[in-house]
Amino acid sequence: MDITEIIRLGEHKEKQAVEESISFEAYYFKNRKFGKYNSKNKPCFSINNDSIESHYFIGVDWLCQTTNRAICISPKLNKDGFETDYLRMLLTCLNDSEATKHISNIYEIKSEDSPIEIDQSLDLLSPLLVIQFLNLVKQLVKKGLKKSYYREEKHLNARVKGKLLLSQTLKHYTYKNEPLKTICAFDTFGLNYPENQILKAGLLFVQKYLSSYPEYAALASNALQYCLPAFEEVTVPKNISTLQHFKISPFFRSYKEVISLAQLILKRFGHNVRTIEASKIQTPPFWINMPLLFELYAFTFLRKTYGDDIHYQYKSNYQELDFLLNTENKQLVIDTKYKTKYGRGKNNKEDIRQLAGYARMDKVYRELNKSTNEVIECLIIYPIRDKENQNNGLLDLEQKKPIDKYVGFYCLGLSVPCVANKIGVN
Repeated sequence: MDITEIIRLGEHKEKQAVEESISFEAYYFKNRKFGKYNSKNKPCFSINNDSIESHYFIGVDWLCQTTNRAICISPKLNKDGFETDYLRMLLTCLNDSEATKHISNIYEIKSEDSPIEIDQSLDLLSPLLVIQFLNLVKQLVKKGLKKSYYREEKHLNARVKGKLLLSQTLKHYTYKNEPLKTICAFDTFGLNYPENQILKAGLLFVQKYLSSYPEYAALASNALQYCLPAFEEVTVPKNISTLQHFKISPFFRSYKEVISLAQLILKRFGHNVRTIEASKIQTPPFWINMPLLFELYAFTFLRKTYGDDIHYQYKSNYQELDFLLNTENKQLVIDTKYKTKYGRGKNNKEDIRQLAGYARMDKVYRELNKSTNEVIECLIIYPIRDKENQNNGLLDLEQKKPIDKYVGFYCLGLSVPCVANKIGVN
């Protein structure tokens, strides 16, 4: 089997030449060239004049399967010994009831495409699968797990229930001079049927996967403790690989995605948690939208302080603000920018103009109960790399700093967590 050539790039505007021309020019996240309100999206990567350029996405994808070449893009903040802990960011979002509703918008998994063999150290997808699986199972448990009829076999004493399995009864009991014992098969209504069995198998695997990393297990413990008791009466068969084919009722469509994720997780590791230590793994192509992940991460910190007073993705006049804060003492239009330049005292005029436009819309003035002669303050939240001083769980807006030469504009850094113990590398 030919070894896959992996072209490695850093996220955002890093370029690398390719020797041969490639048939397509760009790949767009979820194949969406245009976003909301028909605005043009940035591609995950683009190819111009035999040169590949990265944008604001991380992931692994095929460049050309014929020549066995693929691309791997890592976070742009991974410099000077700092490695972005995107798993901690995802787990933080998972612990917020509102943020969890938007997690699926952050990533794309091209499960229908051929898998790519990569080094374990490049594995970005496994943690993502774990987070989304926990998120979806949590939603299922909240709604209530599906019950159904399933076939059950039991060894009974001095009675018959359902269908008597004659040959098995003769072999195990009658011929051994135990005439009162029987083996019967009958239908039972409950939770212990194949769909729930594979979900419990996935949960137990995730629990083992995270147990080697206490800092991650602590963040995921709430979701696991919420989900596992609901599966108490569900038993996992010894041969999990037999749980493959499912007929999903249209009344329980939410089961379809979470079962697919459970199968993908178990298949990825061959139903064996020790496989995470392998040096090479097979991964389907996937992409993670880093600006959106940072936006959702900031949202969880804002909600810890302001709760429902912070409005996410506030829509007005065919435009969408990241956040609108409306409390009795504080009103702000807030935008996240996944750009480190603000931490160096620089700014971007287009960002300022965009935020100024948001803060001048009629609907925003009405929502904040402001008169039109008042200036609404604007805040830009940007990422900072700080190994020593990670956030303590709060985002203090009182620490915001004014942006030079602009009235009512401020910026505030949010620490992006740093990997202390890389998943898959001991």
